[in-house]
Amino acid sequence: MGSKATRSRQRWGMVTAAGLLLAFSGVALAFQGAPVFTGLRFTPPAADLQPHPGEQQVTGTPTPEDIPHETRIDLTWVTYAVIALIVVVLLALLWRYLRRRLQPVFPGLSGDVAGSTEGSVAPEPPAQPRPERVRRGLDRALDLLGEDREPRDAIERAWLGLEEGAADSGVHRLPAETPGEFVRRVVSRVASDRAAAGELLDLYLRARFSDAPVTASDVDAARAAVEALRASWGAAAAGGVVR
Repeated sequence: MGSKATRSRQRWGMVTAAGLLLAFSGVALAFQGAPVFTGLRFTPPAADLQPHPGEQQVTGTPTPEDIPHETRIDLTWVTYAVIALIVVVLLALLWRYLRRRLQPVFPGLSGDVAGSTEGSVAPEPPAQPRPERVRRGLDRALDLLGEDREPRDAIERAWLGLEEGAADSGVHRLPAETPGEFVRRVVSRVASDRAAAGELLDLYLRARFSDAPVTASDVDAARAAVEALRASWGAAAAGGVVR
């Protein structure tokens, strides 16, 4: 019985060793790759190179033969692509985290800026014009219209005097506003006669940008418009109304 058990253990040991050897061989072959056949490796015996009678002469240049090439697929770029993708994702997460950490947060504000509505900055209230500066521009325009000048030049200079008064009134010109519209807006806020302000602007635009003749009657109309603005300004000042 003892010898039988010993033989059984020896037999199982040999089977186990053989299995381990086969497994090791398989792993080694897997890492080694597919076998590459390079052809026969032997040295042929020296042949008689002298041609025999009736045989075709053989030259010393050997006939080209196809050399087998080993085909290998390089998957290194896949590894680099995966690493680059991971780096990009990590950088994006880091940028998002830093943006949230560095964004200023002011307590008590519902928007981005205090006093804003739905995240937009509230517009500043319009500045009130200084009536005395506008009145000074009206006086200057009336004096220029009374001088002995060419009608076109008189109207243009009178309007420029109004522009100076409007610029000194403290009211800022809007981005999409022309100089003429700016002066009319300022004058209309001080004087209540909007029709006179519009007529004076029309006379200036015709004298400045049109080739139509400008006569003395146009100068009289401009002078009447300026006097109407002064009168309406006086009435507004007496009533304490300045818009």
